[in-house]
Amino acid sequence: MKAGKIALHIILSLIAAFLLVGLPGLYILVQRAENRPDTVSSASVKIPDKPSGEYVLLLNRSLHKESFDDWVAFFSDGELNVIFDDVNCLASESDTDALKMADRLIARLPENQMKLRTENPVLLVSKVENGCIDTAIFSKEMADEMKLRTDSDDNIACIIIKGGEDEK
Repeated sequence: MKAGKIALHIILSLIAAFLLVGLPGLYILVQRAENRPDTVSSASVKIPDKPSGEYVLLLNRSLHKESFDDWVAFFSDGELNVIFDDVNCLASESDTDALKMADRLIARLPENQMKLRTENPVLLVSKVENGCIDTAIFSKEMADEMKLRTDSDDNIACIIIKGGEDEK
C-alpha cells in the first residue's frame, strides 16, 4: 500500500512538472521551428527615405532648456541621444514636403515622442512669428512663399535641414 502511494505521488508530480515546464517548452520550440517572430520582440519600423530639398525647422528654446542641444543635434541629422522630452510639431496642411520630412523625423524617435499636427498656413506663420509654437517645420519653398520671418523672436531657433540621399 505504501508503494502504491509513493508511485501515485511520483506520477502526479511528473504530470504537474510536464504541464508547468514541458508544455510551454514545446510551444516555444514549435514557434522557433516555424520561423515566426516570438511574442516578445518588437516590430521594426522602416524609416522613410529622406525627401529632397531644404526645410526650415523652428524650435522654441524656452520650452526645451535642458534638451535644446540634443534636439538641435537630432534635427540636424546628428547623433541621436536619449532625449527625455517630447515635442509637438506643427506643419502646414498644404506643405506635403514638410509633412514627409516630419514623418521621417517621427519614425526616428520612440513612439509618441513627437506628435505632428497640421495647421492652416497663414495661422501657422502667425503662430511662429508670435512665438506660440513648440516646433514647426516648413519646406524652404513654403517658407519663402509665406514670407516667414525666422528672426522675429530670440526664443525661436531656426534649423535648416538639407534633404536628399543619406550618405552611407
